[in-house]
Amino acid sequence: MSETPNTPDTDPHVMSYHRVRQALGAVALLLPLSLILGGVGVEGSLRDSLSNYFFSPLREVFVGALWAIGVFLISYKGYARRSDERFSDLVLARISGLSALMVSVFPSLEDCPVKTESCVVPERTVTQILVHTGPSAWVHNISAVVFFLCLVVFCLVQFPKTSDLARRRIYRACGYGILATLVLITSAFLAGRLGGEAAAEFVSRHNLIFWGEALGVWIFALAWLTKGKADQSAIRLMRKIVPGA
Repeated sequence: MSETPNTPDTDPHVMSYHRVRQALGAVALLLPLSLILGGVGVEGSLRDSLSNYFFSPLREVFVGALWAIGVFLISYKGYARRSDERFSDLVLARISGLSALMVSVFPSLEDCPVKTESCVVPERTVTQILVHTGPSAWVHNISAVVFFLCLVVFCLVQFPKTSDLARRRIYRACGYGILATLVLITSAFLAGRLGGEAAAEFVSRHNLIFWGEALGVWIFALAWLTKGKADQSAIRLMRKIVPGA
């Protein structure tokens, strides 16, 4: 008796690859949510940015999630480079993965909330000792921008190569969404630094940079969950739980 041939939806290797993509999306989805719930629970308010949670009791959550995302992206091979492509999935993934790791190991400038005792200011990290605190913050910020720009290229250039029209639309919406969050983050940053005291107070009071970064990471999560066909996995799980669904 011949074995039933595997299809893309039943091949264990393909399904495993999808699950890894889904895991990446899940980590990105949970990162801002964990910082929101943990930050409000511990400090009673949100920080000005995701990066500032490096100096909070949630430092391990922030750094650990970035390492999980960075290591996956560095090991992600993707599709082989075609003759008409300037770069491959492999190159783009390694640049974005390395950027995520650099965001985690090059801290930004510490920013402790006023009137709180929960600010954790560790001894200077190895990277801060090597390049000093100010340059470390610049490396951190530049790496974050590179990371988000790589996600834009993934969503607008690499991912839409699929033949599925609905998924192409989701990827493109994610790409433009991340670009919009970059505009929001940059505008809020410049307003906070150059717009005077009133503008800085407005940006801080509404946590514009934090929400811009959180939204960008959530859009990144949606793109990778879509790439990992999380919707199909959810349907299969539902059919197991509710026969005939």
